[in-house]
Formats: sequence, C-alpha cells, structure tokens
Amino acid sequence: MSRRIVAALLSALCMGPACSKKGDEVSVAPTSSGLTASAANAVAPTWHYQIDTKSETQVDLPGIKEHIKGSTSEAAGTLDIVPGDLAQSRGVVRVDLSTFTTHTFGDESKDSTQTKHARTWLEAVLDGKKNEPMRWAEFALRSVDGLSATDVRKVAPVKEGSEEVRIVTMTVHGELLVHGHSVPKQDRVEVVLYYPAGASSESMPARIEVKSKEPMRVTLKDHDVSPRDPAGQLLAWTASLVSKVAETADVTVALTAAPSP
Repeated sequence: MSRRIVAALLSALCMGPACSKKGDEVSVAPTSSGLTASAANAVAPTWHYQIDTKSETQVDLPGIKEHIKGSTSEAAGTLDIVPGDLAQSRGVVRVDLSTFTTHTFGDESKDSTQTKHARTWLEAVLDGKKNEPMRWAEFALRSVDGLSATDVRKVAPVKEGSEEVRIVTMTVHGELLVHGHSVPKQDRVEVVLYYPAGASSESMPARIEVKSKEPMRVTLKDHDVSPRDPAGQLLAWTASLVSKVAETADVTVALTAAPSP
C-alpha cells in the first residue's frame, strides 16, 4: 500500500483540493454491501417501531487546525423492543450520508464547498447524484448490556406535559457500516419512551427517542474515507491539507421512532 493512500486513510473531511502525507500502513475494515438485522426474541412480546426519517446525527471531526462540524438530517430503519427483557431488543439504524452538511465556518460559500467535498469523499454523492451503494451509514444492533432497568414496564413513569415518560439507559453493541466497510462498535444511549397520561405500563409507547449519552468515536481510516474527485476517483494529497487532518469523527444520534404499521 502506497504512503499516499495510507495518508488518505488517516484523513478527515476538510476544505480544499486533495493532497499527500506520510503515515504508517494500516488495514481497512472488511468490505460489506449492507447489514442484516438480528432477530429479537421470537417468543417474548415485541414492540415494532419505524425510525422517523427526520432523525438527526451530529458529527465532529477535531483536526489539528480545523474542527469540522456537520450533521445529517435524514434516517431510516427499524427497532424491535422487547419490553420485558430489553437486552433482547434489536434493530438497524440507517443514516443518509447524502444529507451530510457541514457548519464549520458559518460562511455559506465555504460550508457549501466543504459539504460537497465531504459527500464526495464518502462517495454518498457523485457528480451531483446520490450514490445508493455508499449513501447509507448503518448500525446493526447485535446485543445490549449495562441496562438501568431490564423490564421497561417496571420503570416508574414521570409526568412530562400531557404525557408520561419512562427512561432507560443502556450500552448497545453492534456493527457500524460506513463507506462500504463494517467494524464492531458500541454506544451508550438513553432511551425515552412516551405514553399518553394514565396509560397502562403494558401498553405500547406512542413514540420512542434514542439519544447518545456520549459520542461514538469512528476511525475514518477503518472505512477508507479518502480524498476523491467528483466522480469518486482517489486523489493524491497536497501539503495545504496536512495541518487539517483529523483521524476520527465523534458521532452523536438523536433518533425518534413511531409504532410500525
């Protein structure tokens, strides 16, 4: 593997044309075209939820001289919640990288250019068109532990406006697929379940919110995120970007889900 390509694997998303930097050789995560959801407990009662398309993620890329900030505005996926044994819950969250937009500069022109480069490096958008094979980042939930409560029906409700909420924290473990490469990941999350006032603890919540308690750190070299031209072809580096390199992205999610038809 050439040192130019190695340097590209260590890059984050930054302004300007692509360039070259020295670095140690690394291996990229295995290639994958998509993740398959694990099945929830087939015997236990299960609540099925659809993730709201307007769910968001926030992304911070702390470079040496430039702290890139961005977000996505669309998502998809499903959650299968096992209320009596939350550790058996499963699901797949899909984040639309073609909506990734940076807010680094507070300057519309600069942010627009950086956004275009970011989407191209991810190959989520090529030549101005959404690229379906690379468009989605996916997290497939494989196991759950660190639960503040195992049975949500036994969590005392708290009044919030005209609703009642039950809150559970947990650590979710699974696979993260970005740019065609999948790696094991975990995230500490807070799950907020909303019920109509006075609803039975056995009833299905009207909606669920899942929020990161702390960022999930993603190493970009694992996912082969590299400088690319508008058609998706790899580019070499230029020295002007070396000081802007970030090796990791800190991702936080704010998902909403409603009962699935």
